[in-house]
Amino acid sequence: MSPPCTGIIAPFFVPGWRPVRGVASPPGSFRLNPVLLSAQRLSFAALVALIRAMPNPRALRYLCLLMAASMRPFGASWRRLVQRNLRLVYGDTLPAPQQRAIARGVFEHSARGFAELFWLPQEHGMTVADWCDVEGLEHIDAALAAGKGVLLATAHIGGWTLLPRYLQERGQNTGSLLRLPSNPVASAGEAQACERMGLTFYNTPLSREHAHACLRLLRNNGVLFIVADRRSADVKVDFLGQPAWCATGTASLHLRTGAAIVPAYARREGDRHRLVFEPALQVAASGDRKADERAITAELHRIFGTWVRRHPEQWMWNHNRWRPRRSEMREHGNEHRQ
Repeated sequence: MSPPCTGIIAPFFVPGWRPVRGVASPPGSFRLNPVLLSAQRLSFAALVALIRAMPNPRALRYLCLLMAASMRPFGASWRRLVQRNLRLVYGDTLPAPQQRAIARGVFEHSARGFAELFWLPQEHGMTVADWCDVEGLEHIDAALAAGKGVLLATAHIGGWTLLPRYLQERGQNTGSLLRLPSNPVASAGEAQACERMGLTFYNTPLSREHAHACLRLLRNNGVLFIVADRRSADVKVDFLGQPAWCATGTASLHLRTGAAIVPAYARREGDRHRLVFEPALQVAASGDRKADERAITAELHRIFGTWVRRHPEQWMWNHNRWRPRRSEMREHGNEHRQ
């Protein structure tokens, strides 16, 4: 999974939230005044304790609505980015009230995504299955029947962190790709949350040891969970009608191992979640590895785009998803000067 928390955890303890320059800084590279760091740890621990104290999903949702309302006055930069992305994708076709509703949804679903990392149903006499309705589980079973493992590909939409938790509870051998944030409080908090959930996770960029562990998981017919809609400079394909830089890791693993790619997403429905598993991806191989990676990545993002258009308020519009590469920005600047 790409980072579940860079866009989820950080806004809840903002003071000093400024990573070292560069993309995907490792956890130890975050520079912060020790006093602010201590304050963040205390506020983070208090918020997590409050979340864990919620007795049921309804109480948790009400707390998240309160958290979202408290975030909004400080979220001007988020709102501007959401509005810019909506204009890019929808042009002038989206009425202003709907734009505002989607912006409110970004705050609400970010708060809920944060809280769901730390609220364990098992601590309240429930299971993940009690919290969710499930569609298409037969597609996971069919993919596993081939014996080559499953790449469970999802997007940052709804309660996506529940997908691997549900499969693990069902008895599947699972692993998750994630990139821990550079903030040490956020990094430690997310790692501890995964440990409490009993999830096996591999921090990206992958070490040689973790890369071998992922391949071993697939060889043993396990399920590797990947959040695949995040910006990466691997290849440019269409996403929501706009060219976007995308990661080819899911496609590359499929071509290397033969593991089936099963798209899946989780949407929130009131206090509950609906987990939807779709048929395994079918893209004819051409024999040209680069072309095949591009075709698979394009098909995945076409599917992701259909989910986002159905439930736009549940996707992370606050991510600078269509930002060009630096080389493209330099070329654009040179063209302007000529």
